[in-house]
Amino acid sequence: MATTRGRIQDICEKLGQEFGRIVPLNPVASNHAKKPSESALRASSEAALQKFYEAAKCERLRNRLGVIGRARVAFGLQQRLLQAGYPAPLVKQVLFALLTSAFCGDKQ
Repeated sequence: MATTRGRIQDICEKLGQEFGRIVPLNPVASNHAKKPSESALRASSEAALQKFYEAAKCERLRNRLGVIGRARVAFGLQQRLLQAGYPAPLVKQVLFALLTSAFCGDKQ
């Protein structure tokens, strides 16, 4: 069994990879495809982020993270996303939504 510190780092790594998959830093632009409307782009972004928040909630429940563990994961994830090059306002917004949607409460 991994130590608590190692387990927290593993969760941060997994969530960081999931976020990078869902929200790539440099999305591939296609010259052939029609540019999506702003509302379509917003809807697809919200759906992708909901998947990320659901993955975070699953990690929280699977690892039985307490309040301190959740805070450590949030901080570690923040550091990973900033180091990866995501803009600070985006990271702040995503983490706030993550904390309120996936890391609050003890119920499923």
